[in-house]
Amino acid sequence: MSRIVSSKEFWEDIKYKCLPNRNRDKNSLTFDTNLGKLNLSYFNTGLGFTYSFYTAYYYDDIVLEALNSEEFSFMGFNIGEVSYMKDKKGRTIDIKTNLCYTGEYSNGSDTKGLYHKNRLYSSHYITFEDNLFKEIKKNNEKLLKTKPLFESDFIKFCFNNYINEYQQTLLKEISQISMVEDRLKELYLESKLYDLIYTTLNTVEIQNEQIFLTNQDIESLNKAKKILFENIMNPPSLKELAHKAAINEFKLKKGFKQLFGNTVYGLLQEHRLFEAKKLLESNDINIGEASFLVGYKSISHFSKIFKDYFGITPMQIKKESRTIYYGK
Repeated sequence: MSRIVSSKEFWEDIKYKCLPNRNRDKNSLTFDTNLGKLNLSYFNTGLGFTYSFYTAYYYDDIVLEALNSEEFSFMGFNIGEVSYMKDKKGRTIDIKTNLCYTGEYSNGSDTKGLYHKNRLYSSHYITFEDNLFKEIKKNNEKLLKTKPLFESDFIKFCFNNYINEYQQTLLKEISQISMVEDRLKELYLESKLYDLIYTTLNTVEIQNEQIFLTNQDIESLNKAKKILFENIMNPPSLKELAHKAAINEFKLKKGFKQLFGNTVYGLLQEHRLFEAKKLLESNDINIGEASFLVGYKSISHFSKIFKDYFGITPMQIKKESRTIYYGK
């Protein structure tokens, strides 16, 4: 039987640190209680939005009740276990692994988070002052048309996209540098947050374009992705890939776009470019070798799409003495 817990017992005092205000602040906190263990890092930019990253591990199945008295908008990236949320009318939403979503909370929202014991929950969040987010999205046609996954009088959750490789790279880098005490790196962190916000708001997928994916479909799609990445020099055809992954071609193509945020060969190209970038940054390999090892026969073609994606040429990467990430 699940244990019902008020958020006041667990993290009421610290949740407000994750809400945007005009006081610039950052910290990393750990709480180990009889309910479970929570790690939280946050960075309030003082510019109307706050970044936070948390991991939670509960010792019992729990229902975490939360009554919200603030109005704010948010962007969430779930990289941990599937979690569930229920409103006071009993309506439930499941927040799937690898899901990117946006939403709004209003004063008076009353929710229950449902969590299983001995599982690791982990998410990145960017919370916005409500007026700021409304200003950002007012000219984003796709975002305005997005059908809510879940909506009540005080809460709105919208599907944005499944986290793609570029977002994953940004999230990993942001979490690594978020607690560094260095003013220059703090500015660099801000630039990455802006990049993540911009990228996410420009990868919105209209929900009515989605297809239903069973757990078996998702397993097959992940298998197909693994096969594709293991054969970057000689990738299989769509028909061969569908056969090896035990899924039909229609679901393979639609499912890749839905689950990974890209087409089959679009994802392969993205992966090839990231692998090539790693090789070039190692300084142990030249451009021609890097191009060949990730499956490109033409160096000029490789250089062009590399420049188009990263905004910098392979030659410039080789000339750089330090390893930093360049955005699209």
